[in-house]
Amino acid sequence: MKAAEKYRRVFGSISHLKDQIPWTTGLSNMVEFLVWEPQRVLGISKKQYVRQIIEWARLPELENKSIEEVEKVISKKLIQKMSESEQLETYSTQTTGICNAREAFRRVKFFSEDYLNKEFDIFLNLCSDSYLNLLYAQFINFDQSGSWSTHGNSGIFEYSTELNAMFMDNLSYNHEANVMVANELKLNSQKNADQILKYCLMYEYLLEIGFIDKGTKFLLLFIGGSALKEDKQSLVDKEIAMCQSKPEKYQHLLRDELLEVVAHLEIASITWQSLIEFNNCYLNEQEVCQVEQKLLQGFNQNRLCTYNFNPKNPPQFKVE
Repeated sequence: MKAAEKYRRVFGSISHLKDQIPWTTGLSNMVEFLVWEPQRVLGISKKQYVRQIIEWARLPELENKSIEEVEKVISKKLIQKMSESEQLETYSTQTTGICNAREAFRRVKFFSEDYLNKEFDIFLNLCSDSYLNLLYAQFINFDQSGSWSTHGNSGIFEYSTELNAMFMDNLSYNHEANVMVANELKLNSQKNADQILKYCLMYEYLLEIGFIDKGTKFLLLFIGGSALKEDKQSLVDKEIAMCQSKPEKYQHLLRDELLEVVAHLEIASITWQSLIEFNNCYLNEQEVCQVEQKLLQGFNQNRLCTYNFNPKNPPQFKVE
């Protein structure tokens, strides 16, 4: 039985992007992320961790020692290593090596885009349709009706679609309005060299397997520390040139059919700080229930903490 079949048998699946995923799935996705990325908790890869334990256990001075004696020595060495790698300032530069639980959490919370993605999945899933309509209407025209479903890059998405060619961050989909938004999240990193073409490949594949409908509008929205400085055509031209320089590796991204998707695609960007200001305007200008108030205020507070923004000098942003 294939891995995808095993996963679907245990955890279920989706058959279309219009399928609603409960926000609680975001919690299991977080656990899934940590289970599949044990180096986030250990500080080093599982293979490196095991190898280190074996090397310590084979030290000459431990020869002929009892298991209890060996365990005591190794535990002491682990404590020492974890002490050496721990940082006590929130944004201290990451160090390599085995870490304790507190340091592991610091690294994941403040330095991991994967953690950010999972947090954002839960946030977006809880946002109202009204909020998402206003947010996305800034960047793409669509009929502001129907309801939104959101999907993070998780096992249920990967094994339902069996899409292995790329990893997306988050998809927002409105079936009635026939529009899909790919939310590409960045901490401080730049756009990947082939990212636009890979998202077009994903769109083509989702259409082929019936997860979206023909004619679905497609927006690729970058959310990060800074906005994109080039227009769509310049960005796409650079990606095509890069792929053409390595045709043996990127031939699948240079097909004419894929370039038709590129022409259909819309690209936009927004900074985290601008998104915070949008949220503030939304809270001030819309009738918002208490639950969504707490949701947006909590999101803003966490992003301000993570990015150390200056709230005294926010960008001007207005909800139309």
